[in-house]
Amino acid sequence: MTLRVRAVPKAACCILALGLALTALAGCQATRVDADRQLTDALVGVREVNASAWGVTVPGISAAVFGSGNDMVSAVSGAADPPGATSLQREDRFHIGSVTKTFTAALIMLLDQEGRLSLDDPVSKWLDYPGGETITVRMLLGHTSGVPEFTDAVGLTRQETPREAIGLAASMEPTFTPGSGWAYSNTNYTILGVVSEEAGGSTWEQQVRQRFIEPLGLESTYLWSGQPQGPTVSGSRLACGIPGEPDCKPQAGLALLPVVDGADWTLAWAAGSLVSTPQDMARWMKALVDGDVLDPEHRQLLTTPTPQSQAVLTDLPAFGSTSWVGCSLGLMNYEVDGVGSAWGHSGSINGFVANAAYFTETQTSVAVTSNFAMTDSFAALGDVAAALTE
Repeated sequence: MTLRVRAVPKAACCILALGLALTALAGCQATRVDADRQLTDALVGVREVNASAWGVTVPGISAAVFGSGNDMVSAVSGAADPPGATSLQREDRFHIGSVTKTFTAALIMLLDQEGRLSLDDPVSKWLDYPGGETITVRMLLGHTSGVPEFTDAVGLTRQETPREAIGLAASMEPTFTPGSGWAYSNTNYTILGVVSEEAGGSTWEQQVRQRFIEPLGLESTYLWSGQPQGPTVSGSRLACGIPGEPDCKPQAGLALLPVVDGADWTLAWAAGSLVSTPQDMARWMKALVDGDVLDPEHRQLLTTPTPQSQAVLTDLPAFGSTSWVGCSLGLMNYEVDGVGSAWGHSGSINGFVANAAYFTETQTSVAVTSNFAMTDSFAALGDVAAALTE
């Protein structure tokens, strides 16, 4: 669930004509097969280069591209059960971590549209939190609240309920004065999940399903509650970062370990507990940024970076061809070399990474998932997107 920030070498782009293939997909099965094959070749290239700093090939990766003509291309490469060798399938589902936050942000925006809450409401209107009268819903959405990361709390068991997790954050010192800075914090979206339940009158899961998942036909997307629904793959990681293992920094020679019971899969809740496919994520991102999920005013809020985030992220090193340059009230702003600007969100949770974004110039959504914790999802997203324009 913790946001990972790291740079790895840019993957070689392998597609020469996928962009043209996408525009010609309608009614042409042969062209669709060719496009799928080209995307598969691109993923093979990403697997070979993306984790090279660790001395390994990415065990498994899946991607989807949803074009301006509502044409879907998808592909997979690698294993569904690393370190096993069961081949990934297009219908396989992945934990998508913080991409979940885009659903929570959209829900809060809808509740604002409907007058059930206001983005300028103080947190204290909806729940008890120290200094809650000076923290607004808007600040939570944009990570400008100064609310600390509960996963850094002493005494965390990873068995906490959402309100218990918020209580851990409440016992910590604020990161900064509300509104004065920017710092990514899962606690912001855990609080927003609780606010959505108070304002919406039903559970966060019920509202997300009834308002977004079912109307948009996102049939492979669900909230993890301890048991898989449908073909959900296992994750993997290299042996580093926990007591008794070496520090988790790029290095060769680490053992590849399966991840089949990630504690954060449930703990993350409204901040990161959804499971999905790249196809569903690509459809969702296009509907959210360029569809009628929200009215124009709220779509504008989702595609306007905050000054606080720009001040922090402008100096962040690039992830291969992808630069993360801003954060709005729920989405990340990317710039991809040779492709342009996009709005989306990344995710990283026990054994998995994901990234999905809508590219405004090409009116195309790209989504990438991997069941390997060390995959750089930013670089992978950029490399797949860049391949479309060659």
